[in-house]
Amino acid sequence: MLAEKNPQVKKAVAKLMALSEDEQARMLADSREKLRRDIAAVERAAEMRGREVGREEALLSVARNMLAAGRPLAEVALATGLPQDTLRALLH
Repeated sequence: MLAEKNPQVKKAVAKLMALSEDEQARMLADSREKLRRDIAAVERAAEMRGREVGREEALLSVARNMLAAGRPLAEVALATGLPQDTLRALLH
């Protein structure tokens, strides 16, 4: 068996067995693991949202620069993918 050959696996198996014997300890361990996974999921979602906001801000910055340089609205819309209504709002 793998646990007999690897001391780390042996230690993990022993801990698992001890937890399995104690219902309350197992429920607590399960709750902690669920919390850890939930926190990781929230952090990933926040990171993705932050990247999305950053991309939007970068596109708006490029659009402002292009408009300030006198580029036509249609060209800026094509280059940035932003709607012309959004670009018109940047002009004011």
